[in-house]
Amino acid sequence: MPVLARAIESAGISTVLVTMMPFWAAKFGAPRTLGVEFPFGHTLGRAGARDEQLAVIRRALGLLEDAQSPGAIEDYEGEWHGDFDEWRKRWQPSEPSPIIKFIRERAQQQAQDRRQTGEGA
Repeated sequence: MPVLARAIESAGISTVLVTMMPFWAAKFGAPRTLGVEFPFGHTLGRAGARDEQLAVIRRALGLLEDAQSPGAIEDYEGEWHGDFDEWRKRWQPSEPSPIIKFIRERAQQQAQDRRQTGEGA
């Protein structure tokens, strides 16, 4: 997304990236970043939580107005309402995707092989 933000900026349109991963946004050169500590899939807040979502959007627009230089990063001060760990798990599908299933099975097999050969003991 930072690359897309830079492309939009080069066309003369200002952007703010709202993300749960501000470190990576900064590393890849996002022009302005608002970091939120929300579960993945809920960048602006909980579905249907209008006031919560508007607060994030207003802060992002405020950052757009207040940022003094390119690369500005701000942490959103609002809190996640609800059990963070429960919401964090909710976005996970009940069945892993084929690639995740393959990677997990491969890692489990490698760990089993190491145990059998005595490596890492």
